[in-house]
Amino acid sequence: MDYKQIAKEVIEALGGRENVNSVAHCATRLRVMVKDENKINKEKAENIEKVQGAFFNSGQYQMIFGTGTVNKIYRSDWSFHGYPWSNQ
Repeated sequence: MDYKQIAKEVIEALGGRENVNSVAHCATRLRVMVKDENKINKEKAENIEKVQGAFFNSGQYQMIFGTGTVNKIYRSDWSFHGYPWSNQ
């Protein structure tokens, strides 16, 4: 499994780096604050390897990966670094 490739696909599905305000993750989900929800390719996001579900809620696009997997995806690609983020 190539976590770096999954992270790259996530960024693309979210509308690119320019559409991301911040990224956080909890134990199971990647939580992304986006600038424009309409730029998210939801079908593509939901069909990325390891994604168990995805939805928009309370201003966040949340992608469910499962315990441990989300950490590996987050850490695998420096594309997420440089954004305001936190582990919640």
